[in-house]
Amino acid sequence: MSLSIPVLLGTARDGASSDAAAAYVAKLLAVRGVETQVIDPADYHEKKTFEQEHVKPWADIMKAADALIIVTPEYNHGYPGPLKEMLDTLYDEFARKPVAVCGVSAGGLGGARVVEQVKLVTIELHMCPIRESVYFSGCRTLFNADGTITDPSYDDRCGKMFEELFWYTNALKAGREGKVGI
Repeated sequence: MSLSIPVLLGTARDGASSDAAAAYVAKLLAVRGVETQVIDPADYHEKKTFEQEHVKPWADIMKAADALIIVTPEYNHGYPGPLKEMLDTLYDEFARKPVAVCGVSAGGLGGARVVEQVKLVTIELHMCPIRESVYFSGCRTLFNADGTITDPSYDDRCGKMFEELFWYTNALKAGREGKVGI
């Protein structure tokens, strides 16, 4: 079963460490045969408002998606405004789809607080956040200038998250397609 899982970047800041983390996650998904792309909120933000026409490509991506992975930095113990805007622009397109959340921070917690907050928001959007998350700690030294990761243990960490995400993706996709009944 072919899966489509975009990776939503949580910030619109150029050169943020979360850019490298999102690209890394997308690369690992692609190696596993998943159709993926990194979604940058800066590409959908226009004149500080979300015009319906400007958001349509994002809505189309999520309509076709089977799940979502969010890779977001933690700013002052919370999530960035561009991420909240991206989540608030859609509703039906998110319903009954699993979501994995990855945190990124310069500190040792790897964005643990932002991961918890974003999971609560996704529940309100009728998404199904999975338990497994990846916490990219010490992001200033975790990625080289070319975007390669310096700690190979993240391959296994992402693999565990993908395993759980794929299980929920397949189960919920079957349910949305009416292949599961009472």
